[in-house]
This record gives sequence, structure tokens and C-alpha cells, in this order.
Amino acid sequence: MEKHPQEYIKNYLNNMSEFKYDLGILGLGYVGLPLAIYSIEGGLKVFGYDINSEKVSKLNNGQSPIEDISDETLKKSLKSNLTFSDDSSTLAECEHIVISVPTPLTDFKPDLSYVISAAKEIAKNIVKGQVIILESTTYPGTTTEVLIPEIEKTTDLVVGEDIFVGYSPERIDPGNKEWNFKNTPKVISGINEKSLNKIKSFYEQIIEVVVVTSGTKEAEMVKLLENTYRQVNIALINELAILCNMLDIDIWEVVDAAKTKPFGFESFRPGPGVGGHCIPIDPKYLSFKTRQIGKPVRFVELAQEINNSMPSYVVNRIIERMNILGKPMKGSKILILGVAYKKDISDTRESPAIDVIENFLAKGVEIAFYDPFVDNLKVNNLDIKKEINLKNFDDYDMHLLHTPHSEFVKLNLSQYNVPIFDATGSDFIDDAERI
Repeated sequence: MEKHPQEYIKNYLNNMSEFKYDLGILGLGYVGLPLAIYSIEGGLKVFGYDINSEKVSKLNNGQSPIEDISDETLKKSLKSNLTFSDDSSTLAECEHIVISVPTPLTDFKPDLSYVISAAKEIAKNIVKGQVIILESTTYPGTTTEVLIPEIEKTTDLVVGEDIFVGYSPERIDPGNKEWNFKNTPKVISGINEKSLNKIKSFYEQIIEVVVVTSGTKEAEMVKLLENTYRQVNIALINELAILCNMLDIDIWEVVDAAKTKPFGFESFRPGPGVGGHCIPIDPKYLSFKTRQIGKPVRFVELAQEINNSMPSYVVNRIIERMNILGKPMKGSKILILGVAYKKDISDTRESPAIDVIENFLAKGVEIAFYDPFVDNLKVNNLDIKKEINLKNFDDYDMHLLHTPHSEFVKLNLSQYNVPIFDATGSDFIDDAERI
């Protein structure tokens, strides 16, 4: 049978000692794009691959989709050694390949379809000597039980000898000005010593501190522990906030006083729920894995239950407030200030604001939002009105402060004759009902 031209290319590349690119990245979002930029700044040649052709086109035009990477920074990198494409064949020219694709929940179960698709693209173009690193958040065992078998389906190369594999959990915190990709310690692992040594040498070129774990399962578990820790502690303070309200105790004063203790206490603050790509998702990956061995993580699942209930709690508190004011919910107008899941970013993934809005809509409330970072918002396939005129703030029956964007300090909300419900505990608002 005549060989396809791509087979000749692969055979040729298998005998090469050098690669055109030091790094190939699959997935150019909140994790992949910063990795690309910091790798370029570290002197590496980088190829970025994404299946989204529109995103690739915008990236090549210097349009960054995330706040942490400015258009100017992206354009500067494009003039160096950075290339973006929706053609995966160039992966054959990359020495190191990092998978940073989404791992969402579908039907409340871990969805590894993007990881599997990435593995297939790598397998089609794999050559001897490549180093494959999974960075996507997942459950322990994914690297050895999902990624490697998928790659081995289409190659005779020996994993651990001809190609090298490991796992390194991403630690991106969007909007964090102090801790970035370069100065945040990087946890790494390999399936064997050869893989680990190659992965360690790679990351040491672009990361200040590298932390080694004994295996890929341990590294996979690190990410789940980090965000499960946050989930559980946020749930604790949220439950105490509910109890303190019933006991007529100011939870914010309690937290502020407690955090003066210089040891044995880390401050967490109550809020309308948890959002983002990590805290609402990662603990469910842990629950999925432990249930496979017949051992549910009851403590974690209870924390999820508490945090998931917070949007409804916020809505019920507002209903109580509206009743006191003699205003029925049906037909009332509520303006939500901030719909991103955290301050000073545009990311609305898993934002509690979505659940809050769904709850209000079901009660016949007219909802609008004001957010300097979010241009549009769709809930239940309905476009939610964005308020753009500050003069209209007086037209609402209630303001709900959901996300404490720094810009809100300038709004002087007290100038409007509208009651405020503050779900954030912000110190720039006086005379507001707090969570």
C-alpha cells in the first residue's frame, strides 16, 4: 500500500534530532494563552493550536480573549516566535506538547471529550522524542487511563521510551496581579523517571519554582485538593453567614475580627455562591472518582450542596426585604451589579449570577445587569438587558451587588433612592442589607 505523504513526513521527523518549535499548545484559553506568552518571553518557539478557527484568526490579528494578556503583549509575542493555527499537523514539529483544553461537567459527570480529541490530534502527528504534558484539570488516573491509551491506539512508539508523558495541574488565577504563570510554583509529574526529567527541564525554563510529585495521580490530586479546600471553607463561612443572620450577628464583623489572629486561621468571606472554572467543578471530579471505589466524599458533597444553595438564599433574602418595603416581586425591577464570578474580570463561567437571574425570572422579575467587564449575558437562551446609563439606576426597585468590581467604588450608590442588597460585604457601601 502506498504511503500517504504525511507518513513520509512523520517518518522523516522521527529521525530528526531537532524540532522547529520548543512547545506546542492545544487549547488557547485562560491556561493555554498565558503559557504561550510566558514561554515566548522565556525564549522558546511556540505553536498554539485551537479547533476554534475564529479564535485563531483573532489571536493572529493580535486580539487577546482574556484580560491577563493584553493585545499589546500578544502582538509583541507574534512578532517573536509565536504561531497560531487550527491545523494540527504542525504538532509534529513540536518537542513539547501541552494539553490545556476544557474539562467541563456534562450531565453532572466529568466530560473528557476535549482531552480525548486532543489526544487523537497528537496521536495523528506524534513523532519520536516528543514530550506530552496534560494540564487540564481532571480526576486521578486520567493521564494513564485515558490519555496514554488514546495515544497508543495509533502509534508503535513506546510510551516512556520513545515518547514521554506527564501531568502538571494548571494554577491560573484570572485577574491576579501578584501571582502569575511565571512566579507561581509549578507542580509536575512523569509516568517514569525519563519523562519526569524531560518535563522538569522544560518547565524550569519558564517557571521560577518547580515542585515534583512521585506520580501523575498525585499531581492530578493536587489540583482537586486545592479547590476542594476552598469549596469546603467557603461553604463553612456561607453556612455561618446564614446562622448569624438568624442570630442577629454581623458575620462580616466576626470574620474581620477573627482574621486578626496571626496563626491557625485563614479568612474566607461569604457570598452568593461559587463560580469560575475550578471551585464549582473540581470537587465534582473528586466525587466522581471516589464513588467509583464506593466511597463518596460526604464532607465535600455537603459543601457543594451548601454553596449551590446560596443563590436561592440571596433571592429569598431579597424577597423578604421587598416584602418589608411593600413591593411585590412579580413585575418588580432589579438591577444586578456585576455578573462575573469574581472582581475585575469578564469571566462569567459558573457565575452564581446565572442562578440568581434564573430564580428571579421564574418569579416574574424584570432583570437587568450593569458590569463594566461583561458586554452581554444570556440566561436560559434569553438575552439579559445590560444597563448602560447610570441615570437609569433610579428606575429600579432593588440593586443587588453581586460582584465587587473596583470600578463600583466610584458609583456612589447611595445617591440613588434605591435599596441595596450587598452579597459581597463591600466596605464602600453604607446602609445596605448584607448577606
